[in-house]
Amino acid sequence: MKFNVMFVDDSMSVLESLQWLFKDEPYYLFTFDNPLDALKVIRTLEWAVVVADRSIQKMDGLEFLKRVQVDSPHTMGIIMSDDNEITGKLDTLYSACGYRWVKKPLKKNEIKQAVKMAIAYYETNVDSKEHATST
Repeated sequence: MKFNVMFVDDSMSVLESLQWLFKDEPYYLFTFDNPLDALKVIRTLEWAVVVADRSIQKMDGLEFLKRVQVDSPHTMGIIMSDDNEITGKLDTLYSACGYRWVKKPLKKNEIKQAVKMAIAYYETNVDSKEHATST
């Protein structure tokens, strides 16, 4: 089964790098450089993972993930941040709207592992909720 994964960052070079990095992974990849455009499509598909930059233009990345959770509560969120001061605070902040955070500049293995773990968690979470509603 292929899962939908969304990346949101206002840097086209970051989005292009992520597309290249994940090109051989078994995911459907979607990239957006505008969080408002990304929010418009959240309801159109089931999203396993949404990865957002902490400081995207037009909306804070944490606020974006909180809005994603309203329309897609099973979706796992990942925040990318290059702010050393905020990353310590993200551990407590992300739990309400996401799965984890990764430090920018991105390390290939770290972001790939974060997405892989988020998908595994999503799969387990969705399966357990489906079993609970079917019994």
